[in-house]
Amino acid sequence: MEANIGLTQKDTKEVVGILNTLLSDQHILYMKLRNYHWNIEGASFLELHTFFEKLYNELEGIIDLTAERIRKLGKKPLGSFKEFLENANLKEAKSGVSDSKTILEDLLNSYESTIIWMRENIETVSEEKDYGTEDMLVGIMKSCEEAAWMLRAYLSK
Repeated sequence: MEANIGLTQKDTKEVVGILNTLLSDQHILYMKLRNYHWNIEGASFLELHTFFEKLYNELEGIIDLTAERIRKLGKKPLGSFKEFLENANLKEAKSGVSDSKTILEDLLNSYESTIIWMRENIETVSEEKDYGTEDMLVGIMKSCEEAAWMLRAYLSK
């Protein structure tokens, strides 16, 4: 059933497209974090292992918010890894990577790319007058900015 919340079908389709791309990137980032959590090695193992767990647990909740926002707009979120890979801006992590510098750089790049992409697309959502989605995206962006800041701090050691 279509949602009757003051957005046109065209506007809803555009916003849902943005949200499904974000949802796809979130799943790729989530899998990177899990992969790196399992495979990190080196002197900072325990600290980074714990840090990555914190990040993927936080991201799990954000993924749920994004998918549920799509449902609130009367549409269905993407739900398969095939769809996520086809719609994501981010690329999967390379297998076999275990050194902290490479991992931290990849995660920082992923978070910063996501922040830039969200910043570019929040304006579109705002133009469509979908203030609920705009507010959610601003919150997600702030969370990603915090993660990026922490990753930069690790890399500055």
